[in-house]
Amino acid sequence: MSNKRKVLLLGATGYSRETSDLHLKCVDWKKFSKIPNIRDYDVVVINLLELDAELRGEVDWQSFTEFLSFSHARDILQNGGKFIVIGDPRFNVEFVDDGAKCELPFLYWTGFKFKWDNDSGDTIEFIDDYDHRAYSEYVKQFKKWPYSLERCSIDEDVIEQNFNTRYLHSEGIEPDIHIDNICWNRYRNHLVFSTRLFFQKGRETILSLGSIIFLPKIEKNVDETLLIILRDLCSIESELPEPEWLAEYRAPGQDKVDSEIAEVRNDISKLFETLEKANARKGKLRECLKLLYEREFALEPVVGNILRLFGAHVEDPEEKNKEDGWVTIKIDDQTYEAVMEIKSTKSNQFGEGGRKQLLDWIDRGRTMREKEYKGIFIGNSAVDKPLKERPWAFSDSWAKAAELSGICAIKTEDLYFIYLLNSRNLIDLNQFWKDLFSTKGIFDMKNYLEAFSEKENG
Repeated sequence: MSNKRKVLLLGATGYSRETSDLHLKCVDWKKFSKIPNIRDYDVVVINLLELDAELRGEVDWQSFTEFLSFSHARDILQNGGKFIVIGDPRFNVEFVDDGAKCELPFLYWTGFKFKWDNDSGDTIEFIDDYDHRAYSEYVKQFKKWPYSLERCSIDEDVIEQNFNTRYLHSEGIEPDIHIDNICWNRYRNHLVFSTRLFFQKGRETILSLGSIIFLPKIEKNVDETLLIILRDLCSIESELPEPEWLAEYRAPGQDKVDSEIAEVRNDISKLFETLEKANARKGKLRECLKLLYEREFALEPVVGNILRLFGAHVEDPEEKNKEDGWVTIKIDDQTYEAVMEIKSTKSNQFGEGGRKQLLDWIDRGRTMREKEYKGIFIGNSAVDKPLKERPWAFSDSWAKAAELSGICAIKTEDLYFIYLLNSRNLIDLNQFWKDLFSTKGIFDMKNYLEAFSEKENG
C-alpha cells in the first residue's frame, strides 16, 4: 500500500514532481479532463489567479462539472483531504447540457452558499497564533482586498441530494458549518478563511469533513504565490518551475546522470516492495493486539482467528445480529461445543444485554441444531482506556447470574495472555479448553498468571 501524499494543482504547469513520498501533478485549465480520478488525491489546489474572463470562455465547464462535483469533493474531504482555492471565486460558469444553457456559481461543488460583499479596503486583522502559523508568510504579502465574505450557509439542496437527510433528522443528527476566520476586516467580514461541513447530534460530532481554504490575491506574482502555498500549506519545498520549452534541452553530462537516476529509482522500487512485504508481515503479527482495543463487528473475526490458532473449529455466523459464532474443539475422545457472544463497550463494566443475548443463542442451538451448547461470553470493556487503567469488568450481579446460567465469561485481554503463553510454549491448550468449558461464571486466570510468573522468574 502506497503512503505517498498526492497533490493536484489545477490551473498551473511546471510544478509536477514525483518522489518516494510525494506525487504532485499540475493540470492546465484546458486539460483537466485528462485526470482520471480527482478523488485519488489528498489535496487539491485550485489556482484562479490567471483565470480571467477570456480564459474562462475557453474552459470546458461541462466537463469540469463532471470532473469536480460535490460527491467527488466529499470523497476527498471525508478522508482527511482538503481544497485550497486561490484567487477570486465570485464568478459563474456557463455551459450547455443536453441542449439547455446552464449556469452555476463556480463554488457549486463546495455544498455551501456564499454571500459576498463587493466593497474593497485595506484594513486586515490577523492573529498569528499557533493554529494559524502556516498562514503567517502569506498574510504578510496581503495588503488590500477587493471583496470579503459576508456570510456562508449550507446548500440544503446539495446536502439532501448527497445524504439521507430524512434518516439523519430522525436520529437527531443535523448538518452544520464551521468557518475558521483567519483574516478579517474592520467589520468582521472574512478575508482569508476556511469552511468545513460537519454533522452533530446534540453536542457530539458524528462526522467531520476536511477544510476548504480560501486565499485571496496577494502582492506577489503567481509563481511566488504558489511557492508560498505549496511550502507553507502543503509542506512541499519547491523552486520556480522550468518553462515547458526548456524540456527539449539537454545539459552536458545529463544523459549519464539520467541513467544513474533510472538505476536508483529501480533500486528504490525494489526496496519499497521489500518494505511493503515486511510491513505486511508485521501487520499480520500484530493482529493479535486487536484483542485489546477492537470494537463491535471488527472484534469478532479477530476472536475467531485466535480461537482457531488454539485448535478450535470456529463456524462464523450466517445471520447478522445473531450468535457470533459456533465453536467445536476435540480433546482426546471428547467433543466440546459452544456458542459465542462477543461484546465490546466503552463502559467500565458489561451490561446485562450481552449475557441475556447469549442465553438466547444457547436456546437457538437447542431449537435449530438440537444440541446443548456451552455459552461463552467474550468481552472487551473500557476499550478507550489502557489495560492498566481498566477496572474489573463484571459486576457481582452479572457474575452471579452467569454462574447460575452455566455460561463462561472471559475478557479479550485474557485471551491475548493465553495467546502469549502459547507463543512461548508455556501452556497446555487442551487443559485451557477443559478449564474454559468447565467454568460456570467468570474464567479464573490465577493459575495461568502464576505459571507464567514462575517460568519468567526461572
